[in-house]
Amino acid sequence: MATFSQSTIEKGSDMIQDFLCSTCEDKKLDNTADFYCESCVKFYCRTCIGMHSQWFTKHAPYGRGAMKK
Repeated sequence: MATFSQSTIEKGSDMIQDFLCSTCEDKKLDNTADFYCESCVKFYCRTCIGMHSQWFTKHAPYGRGAMKK
């Protein structure tokens, strides 16, 4: 499903887990995801979300701030 690209821990802060873009990962690229589509159950970077939004106009992907949903 999702792959963790890295974990960032700063002094006094919570751990932040970054996910890889599902489409880029299939192409062996390590781009951090900025969006999540609940309908597709996939993560997308800023580049790939444009094409996803063109193909799947009724999907409503979450931005990085809402990924905990």
